[in-house]
Amino acid sequence: MDAWIVLNSIYLIRCKFEYLIYNTLNLLLFKLKIYQKMTMPSLFRRREILLPTLLGFVIIILFTVAITLIILKNMATFLAHNEPVQGQYLIVEGWLSEPALLEALTTYKTGGYKFLITTGGPDTRHINPLHETYAEQSAAFIQNRGFDDSNLIVIATPASAQNRTFLSAVMVRDWLTANSTVKPTIDVFSGDVHARRTHKLYKMAFADEIKIGIIAAQANGFDLQYWWQTSEGAKAVLTESAGLLWVTCCFNPGKRGSHQEKWGIY
Repeated sequence: MDAWIVLNSIYLIRCKFEYLIYNTLNLLLFKLKIYQKMTMPSLFRRREILLPTLLGFVIIILFTVAITLIILKNMATFLAHNEPVQGQYLIVEGWLSEPALLEALTTYKTGGYKFLITTGGPDTRHINPLHETYAEQSAAFIQNRGFDDSNLIVIATPASAQNRTFLSAVMVRDWLTANSTVKPTIDVFSGDVHARRTHKLYKMAFADEIKIGIIAAQANGFDLQYWWQTSEGAKAVLTESAGLLWVTCCFNPGKRGSHQEKWGIY
């Protein structure tokens, strides 16, 4: 009888001990789960995604290549933007080649413009230029073709540390503000693939206050439809594409009338 009591006591003690260990382990596991949820956020989640088949990959690649080729083929035409508004003033960028200046003269005569304005900064092509700026140089070329001086306006631009075309646009804007009694409309005559960037910069300078048109000169030395077939065409299109991208995403002209807007005038 005594042995049975002893064995029963031992069994009860063992049961209580096992129960205590079981509860302790459960409590530890519960606290560990809470700790993991609080301090170890999940970095990944299981998701189901759809991937194209081999045929799908081929179609996607062919479609991408086709779109890229279409964009590249039409890039020069896109850059050589033409959108005239037949304004009172024809602005001619003075750095243009002589064939382009002759084309600008024809445009002036057939477009019904009242005044022709030449723009441009210091002549950097020649060591000892006859004229200090492209504005004066192009004006002299136009005058030698029998152009009426009373309809010719020369707006020279100083050297710019920021963007020459933009500073020319600012100088034209300031001149029109000071000398025009009515709200003018202007067309800007620019060089082939430079035209779209010129148009954008003039709109930025005038802040869309007036109607501004753009006329692109005929491409000289390459065909707009096959620009990649010549080094001159490839250089011009790629350079202007990069320039347009920079103007669109990175160019900050500063507030109107600020030093930054006329960076280069000291």
